[in-house]
Amino acid sequence: MKSINKQAENMGGVLRLWAIPKSDITVSGNAVAILSDANMVDIYVQEDSAVFQEDIVRAFAGTNYKTDLTAVVPCDTTDTLALIAEMERRNKYLVIYLDGNGNYKLAGTTKVPLRFSAKATSGTGAEGLNNYAISFSGNQPARAIFITDPFA
Repeated sequence: MKSINKQAENMGGVLRLWAIPKSDITVSGNAVAILSDANMVDIYVQEDSAVFQEDIVRAFAGTNYKTDLTAVVPCDTTDTLALIAEMERRNKYLVIYLDGNGNYKLAGTTKVPLRFSAKATSGTGAEGLNNYAISFSGNQPARAIFITDPFA
């Protein structure tokens, strides 16, 4: 018999994001090597705003996974705008994220990276602070994988 057991901890949540161009990373099993951090982006996200979703899509051509990683980057500044514009030009990234259990996962592959987009928003009250709603999305050949700490 196979079982899915209750885990000791299940904090979940996405705490941190790192976007890495496909040319700056190699993946072998669950080990990731960052070849250069010159174009890697460490993204500060508003607390409790990041969401990772991965839905299976079955079609005649085969099975893939619709992957979406979204978050809110607080504060619209000239520096943030310049970095967002650079990321929009580059457009394709692999994304490492850290969850509430201390696990690192990698979304996207070097052959099929995720596409980046951002939307600037601002509201009229305290709940509508200026920010960027960012997303990394794409159809992937496999689910996101657990990886060893790439920064150790």
